[in-house]
Amino acid sequence: MKRKMSTILEILIYSLNYILISYALSNVSILLMASPIFILFFASEIWVMGVYMNKIQEVTEKKVLSWILLAVCFALHIGMVYFIGRIVGDIVPLYG
Repeated sequence: MKRKMSTILEILIYSLNYILISYALSNVSILLMASPIFILFFASEIWVMGVYMNKIQEVTEKKVLSWILLAVCFALHIGMVYFIGRIVGDIVPLYG
């Protein structure tokens, strides 16, 4: 029972971490869409997605469950971008 609760807590922490990091990377990607740096942040989103799925698969030892959790977390991430919105701002140089 203790091991199961530990696993659930670990999955919850990884999932929350993935959702928040993906939300932040999406906001930066949207902000920099006109810049070539956009590619870097979009690639980072894909990398974070792969790391999350591999870690969940390692914890649960079930590939199907990792795909399902990835789909749910991705849907929550997209929901946050849609319903909460994106961070609006201008890029301001540090030296200015």
